[in-house]
This record gives sequence, C-alpha cells and structure tokens, in this order.
Amino acid sequence: MSMWVPEHFESLAPSWPAELVDAHPFALLVTVSNRAPLATHVPVIIEPEDRRRADEGLEGGRILGHLARENSHWRDTEEGSEALLAIGGPNAYVSAAAYSDLPAAPTWNYLAVHASGPIRWIHEPEDMMRIIDLTIDRTEANEGTRWDREPSRPYFERILHGIVGFEIAVEHSKGTFKLSQDQPPHRREEVVSNAEARGCGH
Repeated sequence: MSMWVPEHFESLAPSWPAELVDAHPFALLVTVSNRAPLATHVPVIIEPEDRRRADEGLEGGRILGHLARENSHWRDTEEGSEALLAIGGPNAYVSAAAYSDLPAAPTWNYLAVHASGPIRWIHEPEDMMRIIDLTIDRTEANEGTRWDREPSRPYFERILHGIVGFEIAVEHSKGTFKLSQDQPPHRREEVVSNAEARGCGH
C-alpha cells in the first residue's frame, strides 16, 4: 500500500511525519479481508521506545492503537496481515477567489501521512492498559490539561475487556504536505491572507 505524492509536496524534513502523528493522533485503519476493504477510525500513537528514531522516518518503528472489541474488524483481519494507517492533519479548501490573477482553479491544501506494515492484535490486559495510558499521555498533552487519571483507574480496569489493542510495525511510510508549493510566491501569500481572513487556524 502506498500513497502517490508529487515531489513538490514531499516532506522537507524527515521528522515531519512523526510530528504530524503526534499532533493529530487519529487515523483510519484499513485492512483487507476476503478481498473486501475494512476501515475503522482509531486513536494512534508512536511507540515511545521508537519515538526518537521516528524523527528520521516512521519506517522501522511501531504505531500503537486500539478499537472496540465489538468491532469485528479485528476478528476479520488475520494476524500479521498488511494494515494501513491514514493519518490526516490540518486541511482547508482554497477558493480560486483567493487569487488576484487568472487563470485560476480551486484546490484543497492538506497534510497527511500513510504508514503500513503487518498488524499484531493485542489482548493482554497489561499491554492494553499501557496503550490506553500512552494514548492519554499524548492526547492530554496536546490539550494542555493536567487531568489526573488515577481516580478513574478502577473504571479503566472494568472497561478494558471492551477493547482490543494493536501494533503495526511500519515498513512503508509516506507523507504529503500540500501547501500551495506549486503556486508562485505571490499566490501562496494570497492563500495565507485569505485563510487568515476566513479565520482558518490551519
């Protein structure tokens, strides 16, 4: 599984894909069973043991996540089969009205990372709790909260049987960072000005 990325939209730094996953830890998990695609939206994190190396690229590292046990996706996906994570970052429509000259066409600017590799399903309570704790660490850090999870630990333990964890050993990764690089400088400035005028924080 791979994503087509024009050369001018490729990452300018090897750390960009990992930084996008950190900042937007929500992905579409895609696998294939009996020639039919299966897809589930899931929270994800880079395995902390692999985080430093991820700044040189996601390949060779691991990404963790979890989904509801009632979701048949995990039962229908063979252990070790190829899985794809599609992680979306900020995105925004670019109206042709943003440009001061013609001809022009509207487009969409966006950031996205695809990572794929064999999937391993995780059922051990200790390992699943670790995934939950690591996910909370990342997401609460992104929110800037100081939430203390420990009073809720007994609740976590009660509902833990309702999830299945997974680990994907990333063998292939590709990122696209489409930010109007194919446009001349004056148009890129106009895109930024238009986004700011519309209150687009991306």
